[in-house]
Amino acid sequence: MPCLLNDSPLAASTIVLECSSDNLDSPTDDAEKPPGYGATGMFVPMSPSQNNRYERNALVTPEFMPIPKGLHSSILLPEPSYLAPGWSPRINPEGSPYYINMEKRVVTDAPLSLMDSVILWTGLFGAHMQALEITVPEDYELYLNPDKESMSCRYYLVDHQNQTVFWLEDIDRYRHDVDLSPTCSIQHMKFVLQEQYWKHCEFFPHRAVQAKLRNELINVFNQARADHLTSQMSTFPYDAQECKQFLQILEFDAQTTEYSNWILARLWATVSRHRYDTFYGEDHARISRDQRRYDKAAPQRIPWMEKCFILFFNMPVRRADELKLLFVDDVAFGMHWRKFAATILKDWYDASALAVGLIIIGTISSLHDNNPISACFGSLSVVLALGALASGALLLQRYSGADEYTATAAADHLYQSEHAKFGFEPVAVIYCAPRALAFWSIIFLAGHILSMFTSPMDLVVRAPAVGLVLLFALGLYKANAIVRDGFIQVAASPSAQAEQPQ
Repeated sequence: MPCLLNDSPLAASTIVLECSSDNLDSPTDDAEKPPGYGATGMFVPMSPSQNNRYERNALVTPEFMPIPKGLHSSILLPEPSYLAPGWSPRINPEGSPYYINMEKRVVTDAPLSLMDSVILWTGLFGAHMQALEITVPEDYELYLNPDKESMSCRYYLVDHQNQTVFWLEDIDRYRHDVDLSPTCSIQHMKFVLQEQYWKHCEFFPHRAVQAKLRNELINVFNQARADHLTSQMSTFPYDAQECKQFLQILEFDAQTTEYSNWILARLWATVSRHRYDTFYGEDHARISRDQRRYDKAAPQRIPWMEKCFILFFNMPVRRADELKLLFVDDVAFGMHWRKFAATILKDWYDASALAVGLIIIGTISSLHDNNPISACFGSLSVVLALGALASGALLLQRYSGADEYTATAAADHLYQSEHAKFGFEPVAVIYCAPRALAFWSIIFLAGHILSMFTSPMDLVVRAPAVGLVLLFALGLYKANAIVRDGFIQVAASPSAQAEQPQ
């Protein structure tokens, strides 16, 4: 992905880690060699977003089991699963189990059947760090996920003091598969790693989130709510009402529990992603959602598209501009997409209903004896109305539920809809087809009705009157264009939106 270039960001940035000696147990056999390390070695770097906790498939078969007397009461408590000394089980608020060793600062969500392997890999990792003479931050944590089939173990480390993840080697996208977004600077990379840190805390919420981070998160949502209430161009991913709801959750209970840690971690991950998308803290920060930061080629105009726009009363121009604003730099906002989707769904529904009425009127009027010109106009009106109805019904069926898309679903759809060369113009034409065809049906229906009671010779005699009607229609078209341009200019002006109270 293209990105902005900074002057020597590496030279202008310094990363300082306060380190301490490693306290992972390691084998004492001097003859034992440490395991291989790297993308193809025994320890393989991964990121928290690559955790497959949501993709794990397991099937069970329920059956009617005898229930021992007093089961799960103080009389007969089930025996806990055996774990090696130092390890304790935890349950994520979503319901998935995980295991931690507070002394060795290791966490894993590997199945209980693989705990022996986790213990083995913990010792090997300590031996490897000792062999490399590597130190780690004081407040660190290690995640391990062994793979028995490949005889390897995926890992990452987190620094709780600085809210980041790190590894024991330089990460190269050509050698390592860590599923991280591209960045434009060292500062930009900070929020990629910070997002991964909060994902880790969401998956394993046993550690308390610092009070100052909780207070900062409350301030972030308060500012975002005010931003949405005073501007239509806010870049925050939640609208004012959603921010209010989140603030109620954050301020409801200040006690530290795994549930509150989970909530804070998930919201902080969203904020970190938002700061990545907006280049937070940099000279080129995106402070309005219509600001483009990536160097992307402008879409080309298909030669015949201009004529198509005229035939569609220039409606696709506005639709294309709306779609561009929804997907600036390939970033989509769920709330803005849902408003747009609700608008186009209503537009298609209204156009389809109008087309039904035009079909009925045109069909009934065609039953009378008409002159050839009137019959031609009537047939064209019915055919165009059928086209409006068919295209409207097809779009309504295809976009059923589009007004409930999440930001991810909206981004995926917009990415697939945007043409590599021509942008959103082709799909904008399709969006406007039902209403444009219905308008043309109205025009031909008017011609059909006017010509029903007029012979071809009378049309010649009444040509001046027909000309005045056409001039009036042209005036209406121009007036509509002026009014439409006024609305487009207001919608495209961030300053105008910011100055208007909601």
